Amino acid sequence: MMNISIESTSLIEFKNASKAYGDKVILKGFDKCFHPGTLTVLKGQNGTGKSTLLKICMNRVKLDDGDIMIKKGIKCRYMPDYVDLPYADMPLGFIKWMLSVMKVDLDLLFLSELDIDMGKEVSKLSKGNKQKLLLYLSLVGKPDIVCLDEPFTALDQKSIKIVTKRIHQLVSLGTCVLISTHDLKSFKQHPFEVIDFDDALHI
Repeated sequence: MMNISIESTSLIEFKNASKAYGDKVILKGFDKCFHPGTLTVLKGQNGTGKSTLLKICMNRVKLDDGDIMIKKGIKCRYMPDYVDLPYADMPLGFIKWMLSVMKVDLDLLFLSELDIDMGKEVSKLSKGNKQKLLLYLSLVGKPDIVCLDEPFTALDQKSIKIVTKRIHQLVSLGTCVLISTHDLKSFKQHPFEVIDFDDALHI
């Protein structure tokens, strides 16, 4: 069940939430609140439920039982672990078009820091450049909630530092960020919470 209006300070709240795929339990009796200005890292082996939790937060997967309550009117961004991007547009034109749909201003400084290859069609970009393009669209402006699913898999260390800096800037401005990643060391200089899907503490 989903309730999209909550009065508390939390942006997303789970109450006694359960989700399973056949015999594989992802969540069982899960209680959790996600608040503004927080960073939560989801860690665990592939297939343990990290992506499912993000999709539930974005209302792309339904719970089997229990409740998820999402604050009404919040701006959410979601970056899945893989998107093909089969577009013939050049990257800057594609970005401008997406921002017009999102009603968000172009941030040239952040865009230049990411150093996306602007000389090829979006469909012909490398996996790393596609990932940077998606990260730009996920982190530009000031969203209320950002869910990122394995966003560093094709990035070099310089790009990871730029992205993590941006994430911490948004958190300091009140954004709630949930990120599925194996790369915990990139966040060690800033406070964050870990939900470990390997130790079953979430069920």
